[in-house]
Amino acid sequence: MKAVTERARHLVLRLDGVALPDALLGALRDEVVTAGWLRGSGVLDDVEIRTASGRPRALSGAVHAVMLEGSVGLARGDVSCGLRAVLARETDTGIETVAGEIVRARARFVEVVVSAFDDLAATRVTDEATGVTTLAPDPSTVRAPSPVAAPAPAEARPAPVEAAPRPAPPQAAASSPQLQPSQLPPKPVRPKSNDEEVAYPDAGDVVEHFHFGTCEVVKSDGDRLHLRDPREGRIKEIALEKLKVTPLPSDEGAPRRFKLDRKL
Repeated sequence: MKAVTERARHLVLRLDGVALPDALLGALRDEVVTAGWLRGSGVLDDVEIRTASGRPRALSGAVHAVMLEGSVGLARGDVSCGLRAVLARETDTGIETVAGEIVRARARFVEVVVSAFDDLAATRVTDEATGVTTLAPDPSTVRAPSPVAAPAPAEARPAPVEAAPRPAPPQAAASSPQLQPSQLPPKPVRPKSNDEEVAYPDAGDVVEHFHFGTCEVVKSDGDRLHLRDPREGRIKEIALEKLKVTPLPSDEGAPRRFKLDRKL
């Protein structure tokens, strides 16, 4: 499998006193991250970890998550992420180190950096032998941007052939000069009708987001929206390519309204 991403954003998260992986998955859903990679570390309590043999192991008490790492993708129509970990704790015989994939744990505190790949669509599948979930090996499950062919060198391009102008009749030469091809006026472009116009949220509009609820659009750059959540006062950035946009009726003189649903 190979995929190339040309557009990525990075999320920095701190999770305190919450259950993993549920709290992390909730944050990924909020930010509409459906493909990416995460790294982190922190201190966990009451960890259940699964090694490559497929057998889970329970670790009670506090453990130091020296390293957390895994992929982010879609599994069974929902966001999924891996939490492969290297854990260390103090025992009566010294420091014990355990490695595997975290099934569940409570985060005393965890710091995570997520690289979201907004131009990829990845699927995660579970290996039956080990129970470990990874990115699907089928390249068709990952959408890579089409490569753009490089322009041919100037010396390799054939020189354009200029057509010789036709001589004008003597009686028309004085009153109607001959137009060259480069002087011909462009063909008129038919304007789009109202039915062809594409509705799109812009700054000042109001959206009904499937998770955040009613939000105000504070910025729009064509493929991403920045929304202000009135309940928390936070600015949230979302990718429109992951959402279905439906115009809603609005009163005359009032801000336009749109409905944003999840597109999976």
